[in-house]
Amino acid sequence: MRIYTINWILLMILSAVWGGAFTLNKQALNNFTPELIVAGRLIIGSIILILLVYFIYKKVRFEYKQIKYFLVMSIVGIVAPFLFIAHGQKNIDSALAGILMSIMPISTLLLAHFFLRNENITRKKIIGFLLAFLGVTILVLPNKFSFQEEYLNNLYSQLMVIFGAILYSAAAVYGKRYKNTDPLSASTGTIFFSAIIMFIYLSLFESIDENFINVFKSTPIISLGLFCTALATILYFHILQTSGATFVSIMNYLIPVWAILFGVIFFEEKILWNYLIGLLIIIFGIQISQKDIYIHQEEKK
Repeated sequence: MRIYTINWILLMILSAVWGGAFTLNKQALNNFTPELIVAGRLIIGSIILILLVYFIYKKVRFEYKQIKYFLVMSIVGIVAPFLFIAHGQKNIDSALAGILMSIMPISTLLLAHFFLRNENITRKKIIGFLLAFLGVTILVLPNKFSFQEEYLNNLYSQLMVIFGAILYSAAAVYGKRYKNTDPLSASTGTIFFSAIIMFIYLSLFESIDENFINVFKSTPIISLGLFCTALATILYFHILQTSGATFVSIMNYLIPVWAILFGVIFFEEKILWNYLIGLLIIIFGIQISQKDIYIHQEEKK
């Protein structure tokens, strides 16, 4: 099976895992602050990844030349966007957060054009990404929230989510351009340094008390750490290093699809007209954006 096909399968899994993160975040926010949620999922995720690295390689070691890479990816790609998005989600609907996060592929497309080789902007990519963005908007907009209440109010929260999405774009481009280790090691180093940064932050600006201990007893946060942090980060780095920043950013068009699908399956929500239309437009847009890549893959065979 070709790496392009494998990465499409992994991208579907990754988008499904991160699609559930919005729901888990919303549940965790009922009992914990965004800082505690982020710290908890990162600490749990780093422990799991370190154990996995030790089990596979029989040692855990970071090289000096990798530290800068880990720090940049930790701050720009994990800690900062996690905090911005978690704070933003406190005051806006998850559906609106899904729309705002789907800005990431467009911003990644622009950044990749200037900073990465072989990821130039093409007409098909632009048309495809804009169509997919329209599809996401149609998918989650109707019957989810009031236009006036959500778009005219809580502008600050919306900007926080948008800024988090742009930071994800910057991290994806940096991670692809300066990769210096395998996906598992990159995941472990990034999450480990992120956990340290968040623990230092809590020590300086928050109180580490009984509430901090309760974080590690919370089912939503344990799930965030195990699936949405440890597993998802490994998949993310694998796709990023083998298929590029623009390709991995497509997951933000698929995340709202999974979020709605989970609602239909597990919460018996109704399938509405906009779900089907939005899904078709998203698929059509992604297909257009990837057409040049598919043709290139066929020519290489």
